[in-house]
Amino acid sequence: MPRYRLHYGSFEDFYAQGAGEVVPLLQERHVLGEMDEGEFMRRLAIEMCEWSGDNYHYGSRDALAGSMIRNGLLELMPETC
Repeated sequence: MPRYRLHYGSFEDFYAQGAGEVVPLLQERHVLGEMDEGEFMRRLAIEMCEWSGDNYHYGSRDALAGSMIRNGLLELMPETC
């Protein structure tokens, strides 16, 4: 299973089938309280944009994760043997 490193708030590694799985991980830990996933992704994209000054697309989990990868907030770690 691929390993990802999150560079947002704190440095943290997690294992996931795909990068989009970062969304529920972040939602679980976020302090904004209960909201549906679409609303959460929109709010998170705004927050990350304000924090880094980059653009974040939030139409889907994979779109948001792809933006995070392009902007250096999420990284796919190389496999180790």
